[in-house]
Amino acid sequence: MFKQYPKYKFILALCDYLFLLGAWVAAILIRFWGVSTVDLLSRPLVRTQAALIIAYSVIWIVIFQHVNLYKLNLFMAFGEQLIAIAKSLIYGLIGLIVITFLFKRLDFVDSRLVIGLFVVIAFLAISVFRIVVFRRLFALASQKKILRRKVLIIGKDRTAKMVAAQIAYDDRHGFEVVGFVNDEVAAGERVFEDLNNVGALSDLDRLVNENEIEEVIIAESDVSHASLLEIIDQAQATRANVRLVSELYNIIPEKVLLEEYLGIPIVKMPQNYDNTFFNIYKRVFDVVCTAIGIIILFVPFAVIALLIKLTSKGAIFYTHTRIGKDCEPFKFYKFRTMYLGSDDAAHREFVTDFIQSGGGEGVKKITNDPRVTPVGRFLRRTSLDELPQLINVLKGDMSLVGPRPCLPYELENYQQWHRRRLSVIPGCTGLWQVAGRSAVDFNDMVILDLFYIDNMSPLFDLRIIFRTLPVMLLARGGH
Repeated sequence: MFKQYPKYKFILALCDYLFLLGAWVAAILIRFWGVSTVDLLSRPLVRTQAALIIAYSVIWIVIFQHVNLYKLNLFMAFGEQLIAIAKSLIYGLIGLIVITFLFKRLDFVDSRLVIGLFVVIAFLAISVFRIVVFRRLFALASQKKILRRKVLIIGKDRTAKMVAAQIAYDDRHGFEVVGFVNDEVAAGERVFEDLNNVGALSDLDRLVNENEIEEVIIAESDVSHASLLEIIDQAQATRANVRLVSELYNIIPEKVLLEEYLGIPIVKMPQNYDNTFFNIYKRVFDVVCTAIGIIILFVPFAVIALLIKLTSKGAIFYTHTRIGKDCEPFKFYKFRTMYLGSDDAAHREFVTDFIQSGGGEGVKKITNDPRVTPVGRFLRRTSLDELPQLINVLKGDMSLVGPRPCLPYELENYQQWHRRRLSVIPGCTGLWQVAGRSAVDFNDMVILDLFYIDNMSPLFDLRIIFRTLPVMLLARGGH
């Protein structure tokens, strides 16, 4: 599953890891200067501390990855890279301080002087190596054609030509454009400067294998959502890494999973592996976090239930049918926010128009709905009405993070490409909620869901969960 990452990123990560270990050794030797090696090794819990340092340095590499230090545009930069290195060391330091607070007699890692020396040495060593050594070696290897990544560009219009022009302009990044792929231009016909169209989309897999292509960049500027997703599926079926430059994906929040290649914002579209380990992790994570959440939220649950019961007639919970993974229906739970006996005809009409029109501009939910109770308006505004969905998570109908489950009459209006969002377990929150909630149109919402499906990972889930909390607390976008 790691083939989507270039080898140079693993080399850089290994170097960072070795510098972190070296910084620990240097900090300990400076702090205990004059103490013999035999005395140092005979101190209490020395093996435990060595194991902690080795293991926790791996966590630091994960933090480096989280703050994008292995993205091409960042490790080729100067100021941004220094800031990212400093942030990573500080983030990791917070966790280390918690560990040393819980476990005593760790005289190496519990020493303030050792920790201070480690941070300074690690920052200087990693920064100097990355900026002075690695960046120059990477650029030199690219210019000398030692480091090459063969690229095919899907498209023929202005966006495709812009990508080709940028790659030709800057040869420090190791890219070599082999040609373009497009159905509207004959094979062998010139598209841009000395670059030709090498074949049709139907031949993409063969072209990738024959030309040893490592990167496929989809750069279509004028194409429908359905056509673009078909192209993405074809590209992901090859062994090449897939990148996307498209105005249709401008809805993706900045710095979520974007990488700039030569100044061009690129969306990473990795091959989505059916990862059994990730699915098990996701289920365990859901159950543990949900159980803890229900215990912590017991009092708010009780208060909300009491307010609903005292202010309007009817049940506390509202249950109805939603569509889950693979179009399977399930019983969906929410706090009741409407008056008893409210008709859903207006919502059916609104949803039908919303989906069929693609959404349009402005707010994408019914506002000032007279069917909603005063307490219900507050619950909807803050998304507290959705807390009972934790029951759905425990039952396995939903996950904490994923595409929102749709209503049966919503599914009736789906286009074929919309249905792909039903290929995974739906979630209580997702990229749509943190990116725009009710401020994006329906097609954008589906794009966000499909982007999440193609990029699912533990870190991505955590990032969405952490970004959901301020959205709820500040009541942004809810109606």
